[in-house]
Amino acid sequence: MIFKRLRWKITVSYIAVVILSMLILGTYLTNSLEDYFYNSIEKRLTTQALLASRLVVEKSGDLGAIGLDQLAKQISSDVQARVTIIDSTGVVLGDSERDATSMENHIDRPEVQAAGKKGSGTAIRYSKTLNTNMMYVALPINANGSGEGFIRLALPLTEIKQAFWGLWSDMLKAILIAFLITTPVGLTLGKKITGPVEQLIEFARQISKGNYDGRIRVRSGDEIEKLAITLEQMADTIKEKVRLISEGRNKLETVLASMSSGVIFIDKSGRIDLVNPAAEKFLAFLIRRGGDIPHGSSIRYPELSSAINEALQKGQVIEQEVKIFIPEEAILAVTVSPFRDQTGALNGVVAVMHDISRIRKLEKIRTEFIDNVSHELKTPVTAIKGFTETLLDGAMYQQDICREFIEIIDKETARLSRLVHELLDLSKIESKNTQIKTKSMDINKIIRDTVAKLRGQIDGSGLEIKLSLPGKPVIAKANSDMIDQVLINLIDNAVKYTYTGGEIEIEVSEDDQNVVIKVRDNGIGIPAVDLERIFERFYRVDKTRSRAMGGTGLGLSIVKHIVELHGGIVGVQSTPGVGSEFFFTLPKPTNNKS
Repeated sequence: MIFKRLRWKITVSYIAVVILSMLILGTYLTNSLEDYFYNSIEKRLTTQALLASRLVVEKSGDLGAIGLDQLAKQISSDVQARVTIIDSTGVVLGDSERDATSMENHIDRPEVQAAGKKGSGTAIRYSKTLNTNMMYVALPINANGSGEGFIRLALPLTEIKQAFWGLWSDMLKAILIAFLITTPVGLTLGKKITGPVEQLIEFARQISKGNYDGRIRVRSGDEIEKLAITLEQMADTIKEKVRLISEGRNKLETVLASMSSGVIFIDKSGRIDLVNPAAEKFLAFLIRRGGDIPHGSSIRYPELSSAINEALQKGQVIEQEVKIFIPEEAILAVTVSPFRDQTGALNGVVAVMHDISRIRKLEKIRTEFIDNVSHELKTPVTAIKGFTETLLDGAMYQQDICREFIEIIDKETARLSRLVHELLDLSKIESKNTQIKTKSMDINKIIRDTVAKLRGQIDGSGLEIKLSLPGKPVIAKANSDMIDQVLINLIDNAVKYTYTGGEIEIEVSEDDQNVVIKVRDNGIGIPAVDLERIFERFYRVDKTRSRAMGGTGLGLSIVKHIVELHGGIVGVQSTPGVGSEFFFTLPKPTNNKS
């Protein structure tokens, strides 16, 4: 509504103040004038009544004398007022307006009562005789030294009332003129006052919308200008604070988004406030980040929810390991820490999740490695020590037994030597600082040379080897000694686990980027449950047969690491009773056009 605007409120208030001031002033002046006129009339009538009372005494000498009615009329004509002569009992003896004999007793009139008690009396009342308001003044008439009656003078107040009505009429006209004058003046004044205020309002509205660069053109030199300057300073301060907060928030979001650790912020009411991408990935959230949903409804792992609730209740750091299964199986180390506001009150908790699956896996592998190494070393060392002690106890003097024991010791020593060398090779290959020298070479030639070296072992096992090689050179980037070691390990495995009369085949193929080498056999095969772990150190499918054939369980692990050092991949496909196929890839030279 229009009257809700400050400009109109100021204008209306200004007009109201002016009009109200005029009304108060007019009322005060009118009352003062009215009192003044009434006092003047009262004094005039009192003076005239005093003179009239003396005249009555002089003329008549006795109030009971005839002719008082005529005297009243004569005095009335002189003083231009109604004159009434009353005896001490209230009987009207003469009146200038009416026949005295027809008038009622006046002893109970207020002015007569006051005159008898105080020596004078005044009253204003409505006259039924003349049908108008009258002012009455009565004085006692003293004749022969005693009070013989009263003389009363009266004047109608009609003219005075009319004069005051005229005064009020003029005052209303003046108020109307003042209204017509003060309205435009009030509007102008209101605009002058509210104009800067409206600018301040618009400026504040722009600040609320995020626009902090606006300025206010108020140069009034008063408090409004000071307020405008303060608002501009406030806008600059808010702008700087918002910039700092935005930068801080952007940095926080960038850090949270780039963290591999999951982070969840939960407010004090238990609702999720923020989730970074890593946590979404870990916990497979079904809600959007920042959803106003209790954590218990969106986190599907009771251990994590329980840790969050405990941290919220106790206000202490809670550590917990949580095993997850979706989207993939992993172990998370969760630390739930409370965060507080400036007063120290609990504001919520933050849960930080680290994927320790690799650490736990490495710990497991290390434990298994130590167990396996201990076991592998224990067997030959125990055998060597046992046969050595037997020889020292006297068996060395029995030529046949001595030779048999020494041959066993030599076999176990060779096995121990192989194990140590392969451990050293594997440690060297796995070292992060290992750098290999590769060059472009023909893979077909490396395969032929390796097979030639193993021909005696293959023929001695009653096996046949078949080479499926392209008719042209197949070039790859490789270290020939390392690839030779890979091929020896794969062919040696094929020989060990293929029955007499079986066949080993080596196949080479290529695509635009890689050379693929496959070594397949029709031996005993590998169960599906063992395929995932076949390249682990010391892992054996048939432990008894492997040891009997001198295997250390490190060959395939060495193969995997050598291939990966070349930037290739290694894998296996096998069916128990049908055979196995090991394959690995090597990158082709980038400038190779074949």
